[in-house]
Amino acid sequence: DPTGDTGRRFGVDRGFRPDDASMNPSLKLFFMGIGLGPPWMTLPAVLTGYFGNPNGRREWIEEALKQGQLAGRWPAVLELAKDGSILKNKFDNTPFLAGWGRRPFELATLRLQNLVSLQLAHWDDLKHVDDRCLTQLGGCTVVGPGGEPVYTWLDKGLCDVPDMGDVVSAL
Repeated sequence: DPTGDTGRRFGVDRGFRPDDASMNPSLKLFFMGIGLGPPWMTLPAVLTGYFGNPNGRREWIEEALKQGQLAGRWPAVLELAKDGSILKNKFDNTPFLAGWGRRPFELATLRLQNLVSLQLAHWDDLKHVDDRCLTQLGGCTVVGPGGEPVYTWLDKGLCDVPDMGDVVSAL
């Protein structure tokens, strides 16, 4: 959907100043990224990547870091066995916070891995066609066998994603 029409019909947030054609889309994205301007839930999602969350979950982060590392993405923070299993995670040594559910900088490291090795490396293939799509958020719907929605999620800000446990539970 290169124009983002499907997402807009689905009800996704269109981001910061979506109808302001005079403002550069990259500037709009910058304001969204630092949490200034709607949608307002970007800043909390970004901050947990840097400061962690004692009640968060990190299993999916560690698995995603492993997947990225096995694909050669930088930075590599895991010590892996020959069979690919995780022997050690550098975040295991975080003073006072190693036992937290989501440790400081662990999620930010995964985001950096994706930014550098996927988004920037493949920008020509991934870049938006329609400037309105640069700040448009996304969503997820899981449908049952009869086509009825059993789970729906709309992003509340950049870096906001559904909890995959909730998605799987809906199945």
